[in-house]
Parts: sequence; structure tokens; C-alpha cells
Amino acid sequence: MNIELTDEQKAIILEEWNKNPDSPPAIKRLTQIAFPDISDELQDGRSKYGRAVKAYLSEHDLKARGAHEYQPKESVTLTDEHKEFIKNNVSLMSSVEIARTIFNDASISNLHPQTRAVNDYIKELGDEIVSFENTEEVPEDDYKPVKTFSACLSKVLKYAPGDIDKSKLTSSDKKNINKLIGYLSTYRFIHQINCYTNQSDRDLFESSFVRYTNDKPDLTQEEIDQYIVLSSEVIIAASIQRRSERLQNLLDTTADDTEGRRINMGLVTAIGTAQTEYNQCISRQNKLLNDLKEKRSTRLSKEIKESASILNLVELWKDEESRERLLKMAEMRKEVLSEEVQRLSTMDEVKARILGLSEDEVING
Repeated sequence: MNIELTDEQKAIILEEWNKNPDSPPAIKRLTQIAFPDISDELQDGRSKYGRAVKAYLSEHDLKARGAHEYQPKESVTLTDEHKEFIKNNVSLMSSVEIARTIFNDASISNLHPQTRAVNDYIKELGDEIVSFENTEEVPEDDYKPVKTFSACLSKVLKYAPGDIDKSKLTSSDKKNINKLIGYLSTYRFIHQINCYTNQSDRDLFESSFVRYTNDKPDLTQEEIDQYIVLSSEVIIAASIQRRSERLQNLLDTTADDTEGRRINMGLVTAIGTAQTEYNQCISRQNKLLNDLKEKRSTRLSKEIKESASILNLVELWKDEESRERLLKMAEMRKEVLSEEVQRLSTMDEVKARILGLSEDEVING
């Protein structure tokens, strides 16, 4: 059976292609984002899904890169102007933000060679600057969700060690782990975590999501999306804290002691704004978490009541069925006994039975 791409899937494929048309994405990547729910073995050009993607690309005279094809790293040379901009802004901007600015390309991510070139130059500067981020933590690959039980169990033990005992795994624990594998493989989760250009942010996002969801095997798709949003708020709060600390360090550094320690009011205002944003972020987290707990509690209570009602009906039905069966068996026994009594009441029939003759033989000879 041929696969027909929807308009939405076609748009997703073209959007991914246009991010870097000079370095075509792999067919597996395009198949994965067009069909996020299919299994791994179907996410290549040989499957019917991969063939559908390739057929669509051929309509536009495009050819995706095969998974076996070597993709050489593009060499990027920074100009003196680029290097000067990096020096002046490295303490206030991430390497991705710098790369997007100096190359005037908003589609650049941490996986692009432009970003790697910026990272390499920042490393060369060494102690000469205070970097906005740890360049050693900039990931160069997309996030790969866990696929096995043992790998997912390791995530839970790492991020929520008190929630599970590895030496005494219950059936409930195993169910939770298997459901978490599915949660971590959803397209929205993978898309969100790949948006973070710092490995620490990725780890924090993943750890927050695992801690929130590892013991909830009953989540709806809507609730999973909300827990992703909640985990994103954790990253936003951490980012605001880092910004606030940098602003405070700048304030301490630029204060002028020679004239009564003049205070840079611009920095003071920025610090106050950052603190307000942080408090608002924490409030959003608390509200969203409480809403999720309340909604899930209400849903589970309703399900328990419905299950209890069904169980009661089943028990009543079973009792009624048992009573009817016993009554029917009693009536059948009465009928059998009545017929037997009638047969025994005829001596000729008794004699015939003793002699081994049937009713037909007695009558017809």
C-alpha cells in the first residue's frame, strides 16, 4: 500500500530541507519528522514511508542524503570583524546567538558549522574572556531518546533515585518505565530538547521531565504536552538566574569607587527586571503543576468510580446468573425425576427393560 503525504507532512519536510539546502538532511531524518510515531526500522529510505518522502522530494527535484553517505564538515573562516564581535559579546550571548548575528542567518543551530567555528574561537580566547556559556557543553548532535528498558531505568535512577528500587522492581515499576520510554520518544519532546544549545540545559530539561512523569503511566497526550511546557519553564528560570548573576557581576565590576561608588542605574533596573521575570516564571510553574495534579486526581477519581460501578454491576450480574442457573437445574431435576417415576409406574416397561427388549420389539415382535 502506497503512503500519501498530508499537506502538513509536506510542509514539515520542506521546512526541514530549507534550513540548510546546501547540506541536505538524511532521508531518515526527513522520514522521522514526517512520521514521528513509526518504529525505528521503518525510518529509512527502503520503507514505504521513506519511499513516500523520496517521491515527494523528487517532485521538487530534490535529493535527500542517504544514511550511508559521508557528510563532510563544512569549513567556516571567521573574519577579523567576526572575531571582534565575538570578543565584545561573548559574555552576553550564546555561541548560537553570536553565529546567527554575524552570519545573518536565524536558522543556524548548535549543529551548524558556523556555530562550531564560533565555539572554537571562544575556546582559543581562554581566560581572556568570561563566556556566556561553557563551550565544552555545546552539543553537536541531536538528542537521541532511549529505546530500551535498561537505558530508561538508568535515567530514572539518575534523575529520581528515590522513586524506584532497582533491586526490587515491581510490575508497577516496569509499567512506568515502559510508558516513560514512549513519553521520551514523542516528537514534541524531542523537538523541544533539541532547541537547547547547551548540554546542561538539555540535561536539566530531561531530568525535570523524568522526575515529573516517571511514576505516571496514565498520562494523556495533552498532559504530556503540559509536562513538557512545565519542564521548559524550569529551563527559563535557570536562564534568568544566570542572566541575573552576570548582570550582578557586571554591576560589581563597573561600579566606580572613586566618586562615592556610583551605581549604574541601567544595570540595577535590568537586575530588578530579571528578578521580576524569575518570580513570574516560578509562579507559572507552581500554577501549572498544581493544575496538572488537580486534573489528574479528578480524572483518576472518576475512572475509579466508573470502574467500581462496573465491578458492582458485574458482581450483581454474576449473582443473578448463579441464582437463575440453580433454579433451572432444580427444575430440570424435577422433570427428570417425574419422567422416571412415570416410567417405573408401568410394570410392562420394567419387564421389557429387564429382558433387554425395546419398546418397538415388544410391540412389533
